[in-house]
Amino acid sequence: MVIFTFVVCAEPYKFEALDTMLNLGQAILKNGHKILGIFFYGSGVYSARRDINISDSMRNLPKRLEQFVNENNMYLSACSTWMNFTGLKAEELIQNACQVGLGGLSEWIAESDRVIVFGPGG
Repeated sequence: MVIFTFVVCAEPYKFEALDTMLNLGQAILKNGHKILGIFFYGSGVYSARRDINISDSMRNLPKRLEQFVNENNMYLSACSTWMNFTGLKAEELIQNACQVGLGGLSEWIAESDRVIVFGPGG
């Protein structure tokens, strides 16, 4: 079994980073591997936001992300520095998400066999 950590560095509908992460995550879990957690960095912290104004015709990525994390019992964290930069509050995050510093990410990386970054970077 391979243990993964995902880092998302793009807003929810930009570059389709969140879609790609969710699709790859499902495939990884289906093959018997584990995803330790998902860490949102840079403008990626917006991907962890619970309420995003979208039309009925758009896919609801926050809901899909929340279901994926809860069904698969994994950690979900948003970078505390970037949350401060953006003004995003912890109570605005999806269910079971928390605010964590880069030290938390470094602990996940130490426990993981692979780290995959989605998006253009911070």
